Amino acid sequence: MTVPRRERQAAETRREIVAAARRLFSEQGYAKTSVAQIAEAAGVSPQTIYDSLGSKAAIVKALNDLIDEEGHVPELAGRIPLTEDPAELIAIAVSITRNINERCNDLLTAVMSGSSADPELLPVLHEGERRHREGIYGLTGRLEALGSLADGLDRRHASDVIALFTEIVVVRTLVNEYGWSYDQYDQWANETLRQLVLKSRTKRR
Repeated sequence: MTVPRRERQAAETRREIVAAARRLFSEQGYAKTSVAQIAEAAGVSPQTIYDSLGSKAAIVKALNDLIDEEGHVPELAGRIPLTEDPAELIAIAVSITRNINERCNDLLTAVMSGSSADPELLPVLHEGERRHREGIYGLTGRLEALGSLADGLDRRHASDVIALFTEIVVVRTLVNEYGWSYDQYDQWANETLRQLVLKSRTKRR
């Protein structure tokens, strides 16, 4: 089905506004960024922002979609129902978190550092956490359906373990504070989760 030209243009305008907001939030912080500045950076009028997205708080909520887009979340999550290899399912979960951290580090820093002072940023964190846990629960459902969960490990417990190892804050701590590379995180998380979550016969990729 062909998307009408007006809808395509509206969607592109929204993307440009959110991208401009991302740059400004990263450069000068959320509190110091005004709608007028975002409009100037996006090449639109402030009224266009209000018509397209709403207030600055509404722009913030749209950042979750930008994070998912840059992390290739829809594409990776779409592979879950079709994947037969349990180790590959673990790799998908790890890849999503790695991508988000690697490609959106500036945005994550701006949101996390600003949320303590400005409650308008908290919905971004809460929504990100909700999407993360919901996605992991869906993935462990696939592992359960394949009969691949370790003996004695139920779906809820498996979800908790995978969610913990793929929390954004875990990756940020290992990379930003302990000096790990993203490759090191990727290898460690995959190997450890396979040992903790999968049956012995399904641990290897």
